[in-house]
Amino acid sequence: MDTVQIPEINILPYQKNAADYNMALDEHLMSLSGTYLRFYGWEPTTLSLGRLNQHDDVDLQFCKKNGIRLIKRRSGGKAILHQHELTYAFITDAGLFPMSVRDSYRLITQPIANGLRKLSLSPEMKDAEKAKDTSSICFKEVSAYELTVGSKKIVGSAQFRRRRRFCQHGSILLDADWSLWKKIWGIPEDSQILEKRITSLKKELVNLPEIETIQQILIDEFLASFGARKKLFKLNVEDKIKLQELKRDYTWAENS
Repeated sequence: MDTVQIPEINILPYQKNAADYNMALDEHLMSLSGTYLRFYGWEPTTLSLGRLNQHDDVDLQFCKKNGIRLIKRRSGGKAILHQHELTYAFITDAGLFPMSVRDSYRLITQPIANGLRKLSLSPEMKDAEKAKDTSSICFKEVSAYELTVGSKKIVGSAQFRRRRRFCQHGSILLDADWSLWKKIWGIPEDSQILEKRITSLKKELVNLPEIETIQQILIDEFLASFGARKKLFKLNVEDKIKLQELKRDYTWAENS
């Protein structure tokens, strides 16, 4: 199956939210019917950890002292610093996509690659996985069908599945505060290991577009890729009550 047709995609436009709200909303949309595409940011800066990820190399005390929140994702993958980025989440029925997780990654990542091309970038999306990196930093490792520019990772994604639904969410790196990254992971300040493996839109473009501009390009590409019509989605009272319940599941002791 090389193409997927989706009649309608519910769009949730960009908002900055606290970490527990962001994760709760992704999970809540999994419980609904239909396909959803949302874009969001994080306030305050947050370090999210994959469901099975070990984080012994993360300086938790530094994070606490500097107001960096911690949260566990339902998805796998490694740790991601959510600071200067545009996060996307695509939630849909697994039956619409190939059974292979890798193939579904490819189909969902393709419109993001197309969008980056509209921004005059040349993203690469490869099937082969590279050798595993031992650190907990997601962006130091490129997995199958993740996006790179000039062999440097620029988009990292992960999936989680439940019954007949799945969510793929990921980070599109707009910029990077390397000094902060190095303090969190205990990397020497003069090391260039991150800069050699990771890039951002700001690094690659002469002018960084507004988030709303990037979002609109990506929405258009998702609609075109899946032959879908657009529908704006707004949370109702029942949705908001459920979100408050789900947020409690994402409480992290080190944040207090």
